[in-house]
Amino acid sequence: MNRHGLCLVCGAALVAFVAAVGGADAAEKRTRSDVRGSKDSDVRATTDSNVRASKDFEVTGPDGRRILLSDDGRWRYIDSKPAAGDATKKTAAEDKDDADAADGDKQAKDKKKPKDVGEAVLTVERKLDGNRVCRFGLRLVNNLTFEVRSIVPEFKAYRPSGVVYDTVFGAFQFIRPGDSQVREIRFDGIACPEIARVQVTGGDRCEMGDLDKFSRVKGACLSHLRVVESDLVRFDK
Repeated sequence: MNRHGLCLVCGAALVAFVAAVGGADAAEKRTRSDVRGSKDSDVRATTDSNVRASKDFEVTGPDGRRILLSDDGRWRYIDSKPAAGDATKKTAAEDKDDADAADGDKQAKDKKKPKDVGEAVLTVERKLDGNRVCRFGLRLVNNLTFEVRSIVPEFKAYRPSGVVYDTVFGAFQFIRPGDSQVREIRFDGIACPEIARVQVTGGDRCEMGDLDKFSRVKGACLSHLRVVESDLVRFDK
């Protein structure tokens, strides 16, 4: 090939190279333009979405559930309502806990409450106020395993000042196991509101079980008797 032919080949190659470079630059520019257009579209879409979202607002329904209202009239619940089965299970569990707590309280009270079995129980059933006379109705229940043949406790009436006003006796006789007997004691010359306390004492030389009128152990008879507190008057041993 002569020098003239070589120059023609080199010139053609140079033209092809310039064309290729120019095409690549144009493609790159188009790609950049497409990317910027896509980003601008995304930004506009996001902005439009934010604008639409900003028009939504939240309210609370009659059942307490949160509701999201849109400007296009649509709505939806924000928080889901718990299933009825779950609520029922929770309620059942709570009921069981309450029942267990109630049983525990009942057992604790039963432990604190004195047992009636193996003792005679004395209670005040009524209080009758007369003309300077105060009467109390008493009941003795025999929960012992043997007969109460005879016991005569002393009953002392106290004024609010703590002074003993009077002492009377009340006899209970021939009360078989499981039976009860009612007696009335009376304090003359004093009204019931003036009596602050009735104390049960004495009762020695009773006849019940191994005890008889010849027993000399003081307080042995009264140890078989439990005096129950009363709302009518302070009543104790």
